[in-house]
Amino acid sequence: MTTLWFGGTFYTMQAPGHTTDAVLTDGHKIVALGEDAKAQHATQHIDLAGAYVYPGFVDSHLHTIGYGEKLLHLDVSQFTKRAAMLEALAKRMQQAQPDEWVIAIGYNEAQFDDSAYPTLAELDALGDAHLIIKRQCHHLIIANSKALAFAGITEATTVAGGVVEADKGVLKDAALYLIVNHMPHITPAYIERALTLALDSLLAMGVTGGHSEDLSYYGPPSQPFEVFTRLAQGRFKAHLLQHHATFAVSNTFQATRYVALGAMKIFVDGAFGGHTAALSEPYVDKASTGMLVHTTAELTALVREARVARREVAVHVIGDRAIATILDVFEALPPQKGQHDRIIHCSLVNDSLLERLARMPVIIDMQPQFAHESRALLTERLGESRMPYVHPLGSLLCAGICVAGGSDAPIEHPDPLRIIEAAITHPNPSERLTRYEAVQLLTTNAAHAIHERERGKIAPGFDADFSVFTGDIFSADLTRIHACKTVVDGRIVYDKALER
Repeated sequence: MTTLWFGGTFYTMQAPGHTTDAVLTDGHKIVALGEDAKAQHATQHIDLAGAYVYPGFVDSHLHTIGYGEKLLHLDVSQFTKRAAMLEALAKRMQQAQPDEWVIAIGYNEAQFDDSAYPTLAELDALGDAHLIIKRQCHHLIIANSKALAFAGITEATTVAGGVVEADKGVLKDAALYLIVNHMPHITPAYIERALTLALDSLLAMGVTGGHSEDLSYYGPPSQPFEVFTRLAQGRFKAHLLQHHATFAVSNTFQATRYVALGAMKIFVDGAFGGHTAALSEPYVDKASTGMLVHTTAELTALVREARVARREVAVHVIGDRAIATILDVFEALPPQKGQHDRIIHCSLVNDSLLERLARMPVIIDMQPQFAHESRALLTERLGESRMPYVHPLGSLLCAGICVAGGSDAPIEHPDPLRIIEAAITHPNPSERLTRYEAVQLLTTNAAHAIHERERGKIAPGFDADFSVFTGDIFSADLTRIHACKTVVDGRIVYDKALER
Protein backbone atom coordinates (compact mmCIF):
# COMPACT_ATOMS: atom_id res chain seq x y z
CA MET A 1 0.00 0.00 0.00
CA THR A 2 1.29 3.45 -0.91
CA THR A 3 0.88 6.29 1.57
CA LEU A 4 1.35 10.01 1.04
CA TRP A 5 2.49 11.75 4.21
CA PHE A 6 1.92 15.49 3.96
CA GLY A 7 1.03 18.60 5.93
CA GLY A 8 4.25 18.66 7.95
CA THR A 9 7.88 19.67 7.74
CA PHE A 10 10.17 16.71 7.08
CA TYR A 11 13.81 17.13 8.11
CA THR A 12 15.58 14.61 5.90
CA MET A 13 19.00 14.71 7.65
CA GLN A 14 20.59 14.57 4.20
CA ALA A 15 22.19 17.95 4.96
CA PRO A 16 21.74 20.70 7.57
CA GLY A 17 18.42 22.48 7.08
CA HIS A 18 17.27 20.20 4.25
CA THR A 19 13.51 19.69 4.36
CA THR A 20 10.66 18.46 2.22
CA ASP A 21 6.91 18.88 2.50
CA ALA A 22 5.73 15.41 1.48
CA VAL A 23 6.90 11.80 1.55
CA LEU A 24 5.51 8.83 -0.35
CA THR A 25 5.98 5.39 1.15
CA ASP A 26 5.27 1.98 -0.31
CA GLY A 27 5.07 -0.62 2.41
CA HIS A 28 8.15 -0.23 4.59
CA LYS A 29 10.16 1.93 2.18
CA ILE A 30 10.29 5.59 1.19
CA VAL A 31 9.87 5.93 -2.58
CA ALA A 32 9.64 9.67 -3.26
CA LEU A 33 9.88 13.13 -1.69
CA GLY A 34 8.29 16.52 -2.31
CA GLU A 35 6.70 17.18 -5.70
CA ASP A 36 7.68 13.71 -6.91
CA ALA A 37 5.75 12.22 -4.00
CA LYS A 38 2.68 14.39 -4.56
CA ALA A 39 2.62 13.64 -8.29
CA GLN A 40 2.12 9.92 -7.75
CA HIS A 41 -1.09 8.08 -6.91
CA ALA A 42 -1.34 7.03 -3.26
CA THR A 43 -3.87 4.64 -1.77
CA GLN A 44 -3.75 6.41 1.60
CA HIS A 45 -3.20 10.04 2.62
CA ILE A 46 -2.03 11.05 6.11
CA ASP A 47 -2.16 14.73 7.05
CA LEU A 48 0.38 15.51 9.77
CA ALA A 49 -1.34 18.79 10.65
CA GLY A 50 1.74 20.96 10.90
CA ALA A 51 3.95 18.51 12.80
CA TYR A 52 7.71 18.14 12.37
CA VAL A 53 9.10 14.85 11.14
CA TYR A 54 12.59 13.33 11.54
CA PRO A 55 14.13 10.00 10.60
CA GLY A 56 13.24 7.46 13.28
CA PHE A 57 15.26 8.16 16.42
CA VAL A 58 17.41 5.26 17.62
CA ASP A 59 18.99 5.01 21.07
CA SER A 60 22.50 3.68 20.45
CA HIS A 61 22.95 2.17 23.90
CA LEU A 62 20.34 1.10 26.40
CA HIS A 63 19.08 -1.89 28.35
CA THR A 64 15.49 -2.11 27.18
CA ILE A 65 14.31 -4.77 29.60
CA GLY A 66 16.20 -3.02 32.39
CA TYR A 67 14.34 0.18 31.55
CA GLY A 68 11.08 -1.75 31.80
CA GLU A 69 12.17 -3.04 35.19
CA LYS A 70 12.68 0.53 36.37
CA LEU A 71 9.08 1.25 35.36
CA LEU A 72 7.98 -1.94 37.10
CA HIS A 73 9.83 -1.60 40.40
CA LEU A 74 10.50 1.12 42.97
CA ASP A 75 12.24 4.07 41.34
CA VAL A 76 14.30 5.87 43.99
CA SER A 77 16.13 8.20 41.60
CA GLN A 78 14.15 11.26 42.71
CA PHE A 79 14.80 10.92 46.44
CA THR A 80 17.14 13.46 48.04
CA LYS A 81 16.62 12.50 51.69
CA ARG A 82 17.95 9.20 52.99
CA ALA A 83 15.18 8.84 55.58
CA ALA A 84 12.49 9.34 52.95
CA MET A 85 13.97 6.62 50.74
CA LEU A 86 14.18 4.19 53.67
CA GLU A 87 10.56 4.96 54.51
CA ALA A 88 9.49 4.16 50.94
CA LEU A 89 11.48 0.94 51.04
CA ALA A 90 9.90 -0.02 54.37
CA LYS A 91 6.42 0.50 52.95
CA ARG A 92 7.18 -1.68 49.94
CA MET A 93 8.80 -4.36 52.14
CA GLN A 94 5.77 -4.48 54.42
CA GLN A 95 3.56 -5.13 51.39
CA ALA A 96 5.76 -8.01 50.20
CA GLN A 97 5.61 -11.65 51.22
CA PRO A 98 8.76 -13.13 52.86
CA ASP A 99 9.64 -15.11 49.71
CA GLU A 100 9.27 -12.12 47.39
CA TRP A 101 11.87 -9.69 46.10
CA VAL A 102 11.76 -5.93 46.53
CA ILE A 103 13.93 -4.12 44.01
CA ALA A 104 14.78 -0.43 44.15
CA ILE A 105 16.42 1.19 41.12
CA GLY A 106 18.19 4.50 40.59
CA TYR A 107 19.88 5.10 43.95
CA ASN A 108 22.45 7.93 43.83
CA GLU A 109 24.01 8.85 47.15
CA ALA A 110 25.50 12.02 45.64
CA GLN A 111 22.09 13.71 45.65
CA PHE A 112 21.21 12.76 49.24
CA ASP A 113 21.44 14.90 52.36
CA ASP A 114 23.40 12.00 53.89
CA SER A 115 25.58 10.24 51.32
CA ALA A 116 26.33 7.20 53.49
CA TYR A 117 24.99 3.94 52.06
CA PRO A 118 22.18 2.33 54.07
CA THR A 119 23.75 -0.16 56.47
CA LEU A 120 23.03 -3.87 56.44
CA ALA A 121 21.29 -3.51 59.81
CA GLU A 122 19.06 -0.75 58.47
CA LEU A 123 18.05 -2.83 55.46
CA ASP A 124 17.39 -5.93 57.55
CA ALA A 125 15.09 -3.93 59.82
CA LEU A 126 12.83 -2.92 56.92
CA GLY A 127 11.09 -6.27 56.54
CA ASP A 128 11.37 -9.98 55.80
CA ALA A 129 11.49 -10.01 51.99
CA HIS A 130 14.64 -10.13 49.86
CA LEU A 131 15.82 -6.59 49.09
CA ILE A 132 18.31 -5.15 46.64
CA ILE A 133 18.99 -1.50 45.85
CA LYS A 134 20.61 -0.82 42.47
CA ARG A 135 22.82 2.24 42.28
CA GLN A 136 22.09 4.56 39.37
CA CYS A 137 25.18 3.34 37.50
CA HIS A 138 24.06 -0.33 37.82
CA HIS A 139 27.63 -1.25 38.75
CA LEU A 140 26.82 -1.50 42.46
CA ILE A 141 23.99 -2.97 44.48
CA ILE A 142 23.23 -2.97 48.19
CA ALA A 143 21.50 -6.12 49.43
CA ASN A 144 19.93 -7.16 52.70
CA SER A 145 21.05 -10.28 54.55
CA LYS A 146 18.28 -12.40 53.08
CA ALA A 147 19.34 -11.56 49.51
CA LEU A 148 22.99 -12.24 50.38
CA ALA A 149 22.06 -15.60 51.91
CA PHE A 150 20.03 -16.50 48.80
CA ALA A 151 23.24 -16.24 46.77
CA GLY A 152 25.41 -17.88 49.43
CA ILE A 153 27.48 -14.72 49.86
CA THR A 154 29.65 -14.49 52.96
CA GLU A 155 32.65 -12.41 53.98
CA ALA A 156 34.82 -15.13 52.42
CA THR A 157 33.21 -14.75 48.98
CA THR A 158 35.42 -13.40 46.20
CA VAL A 159 34.61 -12.77 42.54
CA ALA A 160 37.00 -12.10 39.68
CA GLY A 161 36.21 -8.71 38.21
CA GLY A 162 34.07 -7.70 41.16
CA VAL A 163 34.13 -6.49 44.74
CA VAL A 164 32.28 -8.13 47.66
CA GLU A 165 31.77 -6.18 50.89
CA ALA A 166 29.47 -8.68 52.56
CA ASP A 167 29.48 -6.95 55.94
CA LYS A 168 27.98 -3.88 54.23
CA GLY A 169 25.76 -5.73 51.77
CA VAL A 170 27.64 -4.03 48.93
CA LEU A 171 28.43 -5.85 45.68
CA LYS A 172 30.26 -4.17 42.80
CA ASP A 173 30.56 -5.03 39.12
CA ALA A 174 30.85 -8.80 38.43
CA ALA A 175 29.97 -9.60 42.05
CA LEU A 176 26.43 -8.28 41.77
CA TYR A 177 25.58 -10.94 39.18
CA LEU A 178 25.75 -13.52 41.98
CA ILE A 179 22.32 -12.18 42.88
CA VAL A 180 20.75 -10.33 39.97
CA ASN A 181 21.19 -13.06 37.35
CA HIS A 182 19.58 -15.72 39.53
CA MET A 183 16.52 -14.14 41.12
CA PRO A 184 13.66 -16.66 40.87
CA HIS A 185 11.07 -14.18 39.62
CA ILE A 186 12.90 -13.76 36.29
CA THR A 187 10.53 -15.80 34.14
CA PRO A 188 9.36 -15.27 30.54
CA ALA A 189 6.18 -13.68 31.91
CA TYR A 190 8.22 -11.23 34.01
CA ILE A 191 10.45 -10.35 31.04
CA GLU A 192 7.35 -9.80 28.90
CA ARG A 193 5.85 -7.41 31.47
CA ALA A 194 9.05 -5.38 31.65
CA LEU A 195 9.66 -5.30 27.90
CA THR A 196 6.05 -4.37 27.15
CA LEU A 197 6.28 -1.39 29.50
CA ALA A 198 9.61 -0.36 27.99
CA LEU A 199 8.54 -0.57 24.35
CA ASP A 200 5.28 1.28 24.98
CA SER A 201 7.21 4.04 26.76
CA LEU A 202 9.92 4.31 24.08
CA LEU A 203 7.45 4.46 21.22
CA ALA A 204 5.52 7.21 23.02
CA MET A 205 8.73 9.27 23.04
CA GLY A 206 9.39 8.85 19.32
CA VAL A 207 12.03 6.12 19.64
CA THR A 208 11.80 3.65 16.76
CA GLY A 209 14.70 1.40 17.69
CA GLY A 210 17.57 0.77 20.06
CA HIS A 211 20.90 -0.97 20.41
CA SER A 212 20.18 -2.95 23.54
CA GLU A 213 22.18 -5.19 25.85
CA ASP A 214 19.89 -7.58 27.73
CA LEU A 215 20.64 -11.16 26.74
CA SER A 216 22.77 -12.25 29.69
CA TYR A 217 20.73 -10.99 32.65
CA TYR A 218 17.41 -12.82 32.45
CA GLY A 219 18.06 -16.53 32.65
CA PRO A 220 19.23 -18.38 29.54
CA PRO A 221 19.68 -15.91 26.65
CA SER A 222 16.94 -17.63 24.69
CA GLN A 223 14.40 -16.27 27.21
CA PRO A 224 14.85 -12.55 26.55
CA PHE A 225 15.58 -13.16 22.86
CA GLU A 226 12.28 -14.97 22.35
CA VAL A 227 10.35 -12.20 24.11
CA PHE A 228 12.12 -9.52 22.06
CA THR A 229 11.37 -11.40 18.85
CA ARG A 230 7.68 -11.62 19.70
CA LEU A 231 7.07 -8.14 21.12
CA ALA A 232 9.24 -6.08 18.75
CA GLN A 233 7.76 -7.61 15.61
CA GLY A 234 6.38 -4.88 13.36
CA ARG A 235 6.78 -2.07 15.87
CA PHE A 236 10.36 -1.61 17.13
CA LYS A 237 13.82 -2.30 15.68
CA ALA A 238 16.08 -3.85 18.29
CA HIS A 239 19.77 -4.46 17.68
CA LEU A 240 20.97 -6.75 20.47
CA LEU A 241 24.54 -6.73 21.73
CA GLN A 242 25.74 -10.14 22.90
CA HIS A 243 27.45 -10.38 26.28
CA HIS A 244 30.64 -12.41 26.03
CA ALA A 245 29.44 -14.84 28.72
CA THR A 246 26.53 -16.00 26.54
CA PHE A 247 27.98 -15.19 23.11
CA ALA A 248 28.55 -18.81 22.06
CA VAL A 249 24.82 -19.47 22.55
CA SER A 250 23.24 -16.19 21.44
CA ASN A 251 25.33 -15.99 18.27
CA THR A 252 23.44 -19.03 16.98
CA PHE A 253 20.03 -17.35 17.26
CA GLN A 254 18.07 -16.49 14.12
CA ALA A 255 17.76 -12.74 13.64
CA THR A 256 14.65 -11.12 12.17
CA ARG A 257 13.92 -7.81 10.48
CA TYR A 258 13.05 -6.36 13.89
CA VAL A 259 15.57 -8.12 16.11
CA ALA A 260 19.17 -8.12 14.90
CA LEU A 261 22.20 -9.65 16.61
CA GLY A 262 25.18 -7.34 17.07
CA ALA A 263 28.64 -7.13 18.53
CA MET A 264 30.13 -9.09 21.41
CA LYS A 265 29.76 -6.96 24.56
CA ILE A 266 32.64 -6.86 27.05
CA PHE A 267 32.91 -4.90 30.28
CA VAL A 268 36.45 -3.59 30.63
CA ASP A 269 36.05 -1.58 33.85
CA GLY A 270 33.40 -0.30 36.24
CA ALA A 271 32.12 3.21 36.98
CA PHE A 272 33.26 6.43 38.63
CA GLY A 273 30.59 6.27 41.35
CA GLY A 274 31.89 3.08 42.93
CA HIS A 275 35.57 3.91 42.32
CA THR A 276 35.77 0.99 39.87
CA ALA A 277 36.44 2.87 36.61
CA ALA A 278 40.08 2.13 35.73
CA LEU A 279 42.21 5.28 35.88
CA SER A 280 45.82 5.97 34.94
CA GLU A 281 46.19 8.12 38.07
CA PRO A 282 44.52 7.51 41.47
CA TYR A 283 41.14 8.87 42.48
CA VAL A 284 41.39 12.10 44.41
CA ASP A 285 39.17 10.81 47.22
CA LYS A 286 40.50 7.25 47.44
CA ALA A 287 43.94 5.66 47.16
CA SER A 288 42.91 3.51 44.21
CA THR A 289 43.11 3.52 40.43
CA GLY A 290 39.95 1.45 40.04
CA MET A 291 39.79 -1.98 38.49
CA LEU A 292 39.87 -3.82 35.21
CA VAL A 293 37.20 -6.50 34.99
CA HIS A 294 39.47 -8.68 32.84
CA THR A 295 43.21 -9.09 32.45
CA THR A 296 44.76 -8.12 29.13
CA ALA A 297 45.16 -11.81 28.33
CA GLU A 298 41.46 -12.42 29.00
CA LEU A 299 40.44 -9.43 26.87
CA THR A 300 42.66 -10.68 24.07
CA ALA A 301 41.04 -14.12 24.18
CA LEU A 302 37.53 -12.63 24.09
CA VAL A 303 38.30 -10.29 21.20
CA ARG A 304 39.90 -13.17 19.31
CA GLU A 305 36.71 -15.22 19.83
CA ALA A 306 34.67 -12.39 18.31
CA ARG A 307 37.07 -12.07 15.37
CA VAL A 308 36.82 -15.79 14.63
CA ALA A 309 33.01 -15.44 14.64
CA ARG A 310 33.32 -12.39 12.34
CA ARG A 311 31.60 -10.22 14.91
CA GLU A 312 32.57 -6.74 16.00
CA VAL A 313 33.26 -5.96 19.65
CA ALA A 314 31.44 -3.42 21.83
CA VAL A 315 33.24 -2.51 25.04
CA HIS A 316 32.11 -0.72 28.17
CA VAL A 317 34.98 1.59 29.07
CA ILE A 318 34.84 4.55 31.46
CA GLY A 319 38.35 5.36 32.70
CA ASP A 320 41.40 6.38 30.67
CA ARG A 321 43.36 3.27 31.73
CA ALA A 322 40.51 1.08 30.50
CA ILE A 323 40.41 2.90 27.16
CA ALA A 324 44.18 2.53 26.70
CA THR A 325 44.03 -1.16 27.61
CA ILE A 326 41.34 -2.07 25.10
CA LEU A 327 42.92 0.02 22.34
CA ASP A 328 46.11 -2.01 22.81
CA VAL A 329 44.06 -5.17 22.27
CA PHE A 330 42.21 -3.75 19.26
CA GLU A 331 45.49 -2.69 17.66
CA ALA A 332 46.86 -6.21 18.08
CA LEU A 333 43.64 -7.81 16.81
CA PRO A 334 42.00 -5.37 14.37
CA PRO A 335 38.54 -6.06 12.96
CA GLN A 336 37.98 -7.20 9.39
CA LYS A 337 38.06 -4.62 6.64
CA GLY A 338 34.78 -2.70 6.65
CA GLN A 339 34.05 -3.48 10.29
CA HIS A 340 34.42 -1.21 13.30
CA ASP A 341 34.37 -1.83 17.02
CA ARG A 342 32.23 0.16 19.42
CA ILE A 343 33.49 1.99 22.48
CA ILE A 344 30.64 2.59 24.89
CA HIS A 345 30.84 5.58 27.26
CA CYS A 346 34.50 6.54 26.60
CA SER A 347 34.21 8.89 29.55
CA LEU A 348 37.74 10.10 30.35
CA VAL A 349 39.75 10.87 27.22
CA ASN A 350 43.05 12.73 27.33
CA ASP A 351 44.68 14.20 24.23
CA SER A 352 46.85 11.17 23.46
CA LEU A 353 43.87 8.82 23.68
CA LEU A 354 41.86 11.12 21.42
CA GLU A 355 44.60 10.89 18.79
CA ARG A 356 44.67 7.09 19.05
CA LEU A 357 40.88 6.82 18.76
CA ALA A 358 40.88 9.01 15.65
CA ARG A 359 43.29 6.61 13.91
CA MET A 360 41.28 3.48 14.64
CA PRO A 361 38.14 1.89 13.13
CA VAL A 362 35.89 2.61 16.10
CA ILE A 363 32.49 4.13 16.77
CA ILE A 364 31.88 5.89 20.08
CA ASP A 365 28.54 5.39 21.85
CA MET A 366 28.10 8.33 24.21
CA GLN A 367 25.37 9.31 26.63
CA PRO A 368 25.17 13.13 26.68
CA GLN A 369 23.14 13.16 29.89
CA PHE A 370 26.11 11.64 31.73
CA ALA A 371 27.94 14.95 31.34
CA HIS A 372 25.29 16.70 33.44
CA GLU A 373 24.85 14.12 36.18
CA SER A 374 26.66 14.40 39.50
CA ARG A 375 29.26 16.96 38.42
CA ALA A 376 30.13 17.58 42.06
CA LEU A 377 30.66 13.85 42.64
CA LEU A 378 32.84 13.56 39.53
CA THR A 379 34.95 16.51 40.64
CA GLU A 380 35.29 14.89 44.06
CA ARG A 381 36.40 11.62 42.45
CA LEU A 382 38.65 12.98 39.68
CA GLY A 383 39.71 16.48 40.73
CA GLU A 384 39.44 19.69 38.73
CA SER A 385 42.44 18.91 36.52
CA ARG A 386 40.72 15.94 34.85
CA MET A 387 37.26 17.48 34.42
CA PRO A 388 38.01 19.06 30.99
CA TYR A 389 38.54 15.52 29.65
CA VAL A 390 35.29 14.05 30.99
CA HIS A 391 32.59 13.10 28.44
CA PRO A 392 34.36 14.93 25.55
CA LEU A 393 31.46 14.81 23.11
CA GLY A 394 32.48 17.73 20.91
CA SER A 395 36.17 16.84 20.91
CA LEU A 396 35.45 13.35 19.61
CA LEU A 397 33.34 14.71 16.76
CA CYS A 398 35.94 17.37 15.94
CA ALA A 399 38.55 14.61 15.70
CA GLY A 400 36.50 13.05 12.90
CA ILE A 401 35.19 10.15 14.97
CA CYS A 402 31.62 8.96 14.44
CA VAL A 403 29.68 9.36 17.69
CA ALA A 404 26.26 7.79 18.23
CA GLY A 405 24.04 8.88 21.10
CA GLY A 406 21.97 7.09 23.67
CA SER A 407 20.70 7.05 27.21
CA ASP A 408 22.00 3.84 28.78
CA ALA A 409 18.47 3.55 30.13
CA PRO A 410 17.56 2.76 32.86
CA ILE A 411 20.57 4.79 34.02
CA GLU A 412 19.35 7.92 32.22
CA HIS A 413 15.94 8.75 30.78
CA PRO A 414 15.57 7.57 27.16
CA ASP A 415 13.54 10.56 25.93
CA PRO A 416 15.45 11.63 22.78
CA LEU A 417 14.65 15.27 23.49
CA ARG A 418 16.55 14.99 26.78
CA ILE A 419 19.51 13.45 24.96
CA ILE A 420 19.52 16.28 22.41
CA GLU A 421 19.13 18.94 25.11
CA ALA A 422 22.04 17.45 27.07
CA ALA A 423 24.26 17.43 23.97
CA ILE A 424 23.66 21.09 23.12
CA THR A 425 24.06 22.27 26.74
CA HIS A 426 27.16 20.26 27.77
CA PRO A 427 28.59 21.77 31.01
CA ASN A 428 31.86 22.34 29.17
CA PRO A 429 30.99 24.91 26.45
CA SER A 430 33.76 23.64 24.17
CA GLU A 431 32.09 20.20 24.09
CA ARG A 432 28.60 21.41 23.09
CA LEU A 433 27.09 20.24 19.83
CA THR A 434 24.91 22.08 17.35
CA ARG A 435 21.31 20.91 17.19
CA TYR A 436 21.99 19.25 13.86
CA GLU A 437 24.96 17.35 15.28
CA ALA A 438 22.85 16.31 18.27
CA VAL A 439 20.09 14.94 16.03
CA GLN A 440 22.73 13.10 13.99
CA LEU A 441 23.66 11.16 17.14
CA LEU A 442 20.22 9.48 17.03
CA THR A 443 19.78 9.18 13.26
CA THR A 444 22.61 9.00 10.73
CA ASN A 445 25.31 8.15 13.26
CA ALA A 446 23.21 5.54 15.07
CA ALA A 447 22.57 3.90 11.69
CA HIS A 448 26.26 3.98 10.76
CA ALA A 449 27.16 2.34 14.07
CA ILE A 450 25.37 -0.84 12.96
CA HIS A 451 26.10 -0.57 9.22
CA GLU A 452 22.50 0.33 8.39
CA ARG A 453 22.62 1.98 4.98
CA GLU A 454 18.86 2.38 4.63
CA ARG A 455 18.04 4.00 7.95
CA GLY A 456 18.83 7.35 9.54
CA LYS A 457 17.64 9.61 6.70
CA ILE A 458 14.40 10.49 4.96
CA ALA A 459 15.29 9.65 1.37
CA PRO A 460 14.09 7.31 -1.40
CA GLY A 461 15.12 3.74 -0.68
CA PHE A 462 15.33 4.29 3.07
CA ASP A 463 13.09 2.66 5.67
CA ALA A 464 9.87 4.51 6.45
CA ASP A 465 10.74 5.11 10.11
CA PHE A 466 9.64 8.54 11.36
CA SER A 467 9.71 10.34 14.69
CA VAL A 468 7.00 13.02 14.61
CA PHE A 469 7.01 15.94 17.05
CA THR A 470 4.73 18.85 17.85
CA GLY A 471 7.53 21.40 17.41
CA ASP A 472 10.73 22.04 15.50
CA ILE A 473 13.65 20.40 17.31
CA PHE A 474 16.05 22.72 15.49
CA SER A 475 14.56 25.88 16.96
CA ALA A 476 12.00 25.15 19.68
CA ASP A 477 12.32 25.07 23.45
CA LEU A 478 12.71 21.29 23.77
CA THR A 479 10.90 21.21 27.10
CA ARG A 480 7.72 22.47 25.40
CA ILE A 481 7.37 19.90 22.62
CA HIS A 482 6.70 16.17 22.54
CA ALA A 483 6.32 13.20 20.23
CA CYS A 484 2.87 12.96 18.65
CA LYS A 485 3.36 10.01 16.29
CA THR A 486 5.91 7.25 15.83
CA VAL A 487 6.11 5.38 12.54
CA VAL A 488 7.99 2.12 11.94
CA ASP A 489 8.16 0.63 8.45
CA GLY A 490 5.34 2.87 7.27
CA ARG A 491 2.97 1.92 10.10
CA ILE A 492 1.88 4.27 12.87
CA VAL A 493 2.86 2.39 16.03
CA TYR A 494 2.16 5.28 18.42
CA ASP A 495 -0.37 8.08 18.05
CA LYS A 496 -0.77 10.63 20.82
CA ALA A 497 -4.23 11.50 19.50
CA LEU A 498 -5.44 7.99 20.31
CA GLU A 499 -4.35 8.09 23.95
CA ARG A 500 -7.14 8.23 26.51
